[in-house]
Amino acid sequence: MRTKTHRPMVVGVSDATRAREVQQEIEDFLRALNSYPDRFAHDPQLSFEQHLLSIAGLTQAYSAGENQRQAS
Repeated sequence: MRTKTHRPMVVGVSDATRAREVQQEIEDFLRALNSYPDRFAHDPQLSFEQHLLSIAGLTQAYSAGENQRQAS
């Protein structure tokens, strides 16, 4: 069964915000695409989807930390 990996559209989100989110998703995908062969060499059981989700999770965690620092 496939799981959804995209974020649902949020009503009221500006076009600029959505454009940044899309750009980040593209960057995460390209980063995962470039780094997957090395990860797969060390862990052949790791699927590309798992690797992509781990990259996206790191990006979200980093972004959340940046947002907290800016709010302080």
